[in-house]
Amino acid sequence: MFSVSQKQTVARLAVAQALSMTTMNVNIINTALVGVLLAPMAWLATLPLSLQFLTSMMTTLPASLLMARFGRRPVMVGGVLISSGATTMLGLAVLLENFVMFCLGGMALGVALGIAGYYRYAAADEVPSDLRPKAISYVLAGGLFAAIIGPEIARRTVGIIPDAIYAGCFFTVAVVQLGSLLVLAGLKIKRPERTASGGRPIGVFLRMPVYIVGVLCCAIGYALMSYLMTATPLQVVNVARLGTSANATIIQWHVVAMFLPSFFTGSLIGRFGAFRILWAGVTFYIISIALAVGAVGFWPYWLALVSAGLGWNFLFVGGTSLVARVAEPEERGRVQGFADLMVMTTVAAASLSAGAIHSQLGWEALSLAALGPLALVAVSLAWLGLVIRRDYQPAA
Repeated sequence: MFSVSQKQTVARLAVAQALSMTTMNVNIINTALVGVLLAPMAWLATLPLSLQFLTSMMTTLPASLLMARFGRRPVMVGGVLISSGATTMLGLAVLLENFVMFCLGGMALGVALGIAGYYRYAAADEVPSDLRPKAISYVLAGGLFAAIIGPEIARRTVGIIPDAIYAGCFFTVAVVQLGSLLVLAGLKIKRPERTASGGRPIGVFLRMPVYIVGVLCCAIGYALMSYLMTATPLQVVNVARLGTSANATIIQWHVVAMFLPSFFTGSLIGRFGAFRILWAGVTFYIISIALAVGAVGFWPYWLALVSAGLGWNFLFVGGTSLVARVAEPEERGRVQGFADLMVMTTVAAASLSAGAIHSQLGWEALSLAALGPLALVAVSLAWLGLVIRRDYQPAA
């Protein structure tokens, strides 16, 4: 069981996660649609999101080093301030109809989201190893609040500024994000430990099957979610003509499915093991793709995105638990930073390809293309299973 101080730490990080994800949800719901209005070519509609993920990727390693040197809290507070400034810039870009400025705002937001990615690791570092899956799950469960509030903000503020559709959404979350300063101000977490040797080099971990598969499951699980969620507004609003309200509802329930299981995913991992949970994630993604391919009308899109949300949760939480278990305290900053670097690299590529594939080949081809990366996850899990059985085979 968590101690009182551990509960307070996990709760504060969950709130910070909730507010960060609220900003991200509003951004996901609106950015591709703004891109269609501002981009010089249709296939560039998702470029601002891709640049966001790219800068998030570039932030992960520097952020981990800064946290090791100065502590996690100062860096996290800086991330909140950057997030608020970035969403203000996004709103101004919509007002000025400036696509370049909109891309720059997305890049700045990516820096903030790259820093926010460490909330879950900060929680894991504060508790005993057997409680880490639960701590990670509870922090990620903060996204459930975002699933409710984010789409409501998007729905209610989309037209509050005349002649500047979507701008009000970004200005609103710029203010909402500042609430994280209150919870982070009272956060008491230790600086990641460092030793004279600095621990083992990253190459050691890249030879560990558990670490390799953990990173792969996190990266592809997150990338497939981003890939489908980035393209959904383009399909639902611009092709299926279901409207912005239907789009917000679909994204809302998608995010609920992403984070609601976090209340018990850690317990499921503790009971059944990360291996089975990761296979469950693969299964949910297969269901999602099957539903998406033939989607007509509101409910097939809704079910496809809900299934994708469940797949993301099981792959991402399960993969994170594998990554968190392999490193010593003094190694975690570097090991976690490299893992998040791989995650954000994959996500950036996925979000850009989503816009290009959707504009050139359509929704069905986009959905079927997701089977390739998913097959890679399945092969890696099968390989890990063989390695585990070999390593734990009792001597004759």
